Amino acid sequence: MARDSKTKQLNAQLQIVRLDGLKFKAPLGTASTRGWGLYIEGKGYLKFKSDTDYVPYAPCGGRKALESILAAGGLLNYDSIEFINPVK
Repeated sequence: MARDSKTKQLNAQLQIVRLDGLKFKAPLGTASTRGWGLYIEGKGYLKFKSDTDYVPYAPCGGRKALESILAAGGLLNYDSIEFINPVK
């Protein structure tokens, strides 16, 4: 599957970041996670729309799993992605 220009542009901006200590808005307060996630400056932390958690995507493979995603050229599209930001 070919990546469109918007997807290529977003993939070029992806950064692997540590999620420890960040809190995100959840229905009953806040939710937090540990590990590594993907981030785009000005947009936020990557989360799949289908995930029922209120935290960014943090694969069990950790940083190495995210590095392999980036090494493969990033995501194929952003149709099922949303960006979230931590609460202050």
